[in-house]
Amino acid sequence: MDTPLINSLFTLMQHYRVTIRESINANELGLNAMHVRCLYIINDIENCTANDIVQKMRRDKAQIARLIKELINLGLVEKTASIKDKRCFIISFTTEGKALLTKVLEAEKAINEKMCKNISEEQVNTFTNVIDKMNNNLK
Repeated sequence: MDTPLINSLFTLMQHYRVTIRESINANELGLNAMHVRCLYIINDIENCTANDIVQKMRRDKAQIARLIKELINLGLVEKTASIKDKRCFIISFTTEGKALLTKVLEAEKAINEKMCKNISEEQVNTFTNVIDKMNNNLK
């Protein structure tokens, strides 16, 4: 069965992952796509907890615990006890983590501009709307 849509999406995501990883020297830092996704989540959620990351990434708690531990060992994030609930830990960026996130966001902006070259804003909006609908269909 020919699945050009799936193949096109897979190819686009592969190109994106490779380009972003090269832009931030991810191999040298020991980062993979899940690490980067986790950094985005920590940035987006105020007082982010491991459970927030579990819910956003739809991964099991043990896998996220290992991921957070790796980010801590890399010096990118730290855990502090929540003021509201001492059993809960808030995950936040270290200075090095903030610097890396800034680098990731800058790389993402440059990649976005490169990907959208010779594509109208209307085409980008249509693509985004279609992808959003596909994502919702899979939920």
